[in-house]
Amino acid sequence: MRREGHTRWCTPAGHTNLGQMLQKLCIADGVALVNIVRKPEHVELLRGLGAKYVCDSSAETFMRDLTEALVATSATIAFDAIGGGKQASQILTCMELAANSKATSYSRYGSTTHKQLYIYGVSTAVRPC
Repeated sequence: MRREGHTRWCTPAGHTNLGQMLQKLCIADGVALVNIVRKPEHVELLRGLGAKYVCDSSAETFMRDLTEALVATSATIAFDAIGGGKQASQILTCMELAANSKATSYSRYGSTTHKQLYIYGVSTAVRPC
């Protein structure tokens, strides 16, 4: 994350052992982390660990919640240990919406904010067109 110039990040593996460990490390390092989970009980689990940004992908408001968390944190990198799919696209879409929410002028090409999503097992970053 830091090596590539990012300061905050997002993970859709929030409730897993990896996600819980990551949350603890981020709190210790003072790094904002946006967690994505699949069930309401996972939200409570992470909140109990001190997580501030937890988005439940089963909620009707998921896209709005994720965008709001990304606006609040300015997270521009995500590590998807789940394996991509629909959620990978949702993360990048919300990152772009978050970046555009701070735009001072219109651009038909979108934001110039660099965003990355690493998918477990894929050796290159997936970037939106």
